[in-house]
Amino acid sequence: MGPDSIIHIKETKLHLKTDTYEGPFEVVLDLIEKKKLSINELSLATITEEYITHVRSKAQFPTEDAAEFISVAATLLVIKSKSLIPELELSEDEEFDVSEFEKRLREYERVRSITRDLSRLFGVSVLVSGADRPQEPLFSPSRDLTLTTLERIMGDLLLAPTVEPALPEARVRSTITLEEMMDRLLERVRRKLSMTFSDFSLDAKERVEVIVSFLALLELIKQGDVHADQHDTFSEITIKNTTTTTPNYA
Repeated sequence: MGPDSIIHIKETKLHLKTDTYEGPFEVVLDLIEKKKLSINELSLATITEEYITHVRSKAQFPTEDAAEFISVAATLLVIKSKSLIPELELSEDEEFDVSEFEKRLREYERVRSITRDLSRLFGVSVLVSGADRPQEPLFSPSRDLTLTTLERIMGDLLLAPTVEPALPEARVRSTITLEEMMDRLLERVRRKLSMTFSDFSLDAKERVEVIVSFLALLELIKQGDVHADQHDTFSEITIKNTTTTTPNYA
């Protein structure tokens, strides 16, 4: 903001003053007010050279500030070129930049005007002055809260039954290992010497147990502990005990 633009508070008054930094829009507005011009392309073209001179007069800017000043200077140069060469055709981006620049400049002018009005009003009518003494916390219960009521409430809280939170239940299915199924099958075959696979898997409650039973049968056949016969496809499988003879790996 301009020479009287940065806000700081001193005592109860609001003052606007700066000697160090001026934003690019603030500089443009100051030049317009100095020459008593309006914000339009012709006016902006008139102050372009003075704005460039102002930028060059600064020894250095912070990087982000310099970028803003250069961006405004570039837009002003476009406007200056258009005023000198009316037949010059601007690109869509350049037309947008010019219109957007004028729009932002008008908004900035309106904000600066409001800021000046507020600076004149700030601190004129002080409703509440700052207290020198730090505030202390104050317990201010309602009028119907008595010692008897507090005792009753505390008693109810202490005697209230403790409600256990309901925990979710999870059931874990019992599983049987391949080794357990092999022992079970071998024991059954040794007792009966011969049995069908259907008889053995009759007690299976789930399909997975039937599968484990069949895998146990294959493993026992491989080890030579039992012998199985199946005459036709999908026909019954007959299981025989071979533990008393030489293991058969066929």
